[in-house]
Amino acid sequence: PIRSICLFFKRAKVLPLHKENIHRKSSRRTKTIYLIGEGTGETIDKIARASLAQFLCEDLKVKKFFQVRSKEQIRKISKEASEDGALIAFSIVEPSLRDFLIEETRSCGIKAIDVIGDFIVQLSMFLEEKPMEVPGRQHVLNEEYYRRIEAINFAVKHDDGKQPQGLRVADMIFVGLSRTGKTPLSTYLAHQGWKVANVPLHPDMTPPPELFQVDQHRIFALIINVETLVKVREARLRQVGLTPDARYADPVRISDEIDWCKAFYEQNPGWHVIDVSDKAIEEAAASILNIYQSKKRSKSRI
Repeated sequence: PIRSICLFFKRAKVLPLHKENIHRKSSRRTKTIYLIGEGTGETIDKIARASLAQFLCEDLKVKKFFQVRSKEQIRKISKEASEDGALIAFSIVEPSLRDFLIEETRSCGIKAIDVIGDFIVQLSMFLEEKPMEVPGRQHVLNEEYYRRIEAINFAVKHDDGKQPQGLRVADMIFVGLSRTGKTPLSTYLAHQGWKVANVPLHPDMTPPPELFQVDQHRIFALIINVETLVKVREARLRQVGLTPDARYADPVRISDEIDWCKAFYEQNPGWHVIDVSDKAIEEAAASILNIYQSKKRSKSRI
């Protein structure tokens, strides 16, 4: 593999690091890379981070599109990538969808990388820069490490409605009834570096006023069906040594809570309602990130 990579660079027209090329690099426009995944995007995200760590990437923008599972999504993303003059890197296992993406990028004249290919070599060509070829350089990115630690600490401090004054600096805020997955989702996303707070809702509780003083589009309202919530609450009661027939897990009471919750969400149209019924944490988190990043992209165009 090393020999073939060397031959690739020998034949490829990669700019040598002469003074005139360094000057030329600084004057070029910002490069954009699109990361596309059909699931949570964890695979393509990790590969991209590790590979990009081999480059200085001073003028680089990365856009992420996860849970891409339809041809319509691919058409839309490809059109946007074409307008941005972007490079697409993707991790799609489903053959027909993968083939469609390859065809679409070709017809749009977009450069695309399947992550099973040689990611670093292709990036070198696109960025017009030779890789540093320093093993493990991604581990030198201390800033990213400390950002995650800070996010985890933030999630702990702002769990279950604690310190509501901190809601204004949260990237995302989860609201919902007891046992709808607010804390697990907060923790999962915190490990990815997102500052997440969560606030419990209940018909007999008044939410903190700070919740309505922040950007309402950063609030994700979790909803769940009666059957799933009954099972989750019964499991919780057993876990703490109580009988599962307690009022906390009563189906009628839970149904009333959910009806109240839905009505409350309707009073706050800026919130994003996420149905977490029978969803894995990773799947729910990917849906939330898709919405969050889509909103950020929309704002950046204004």
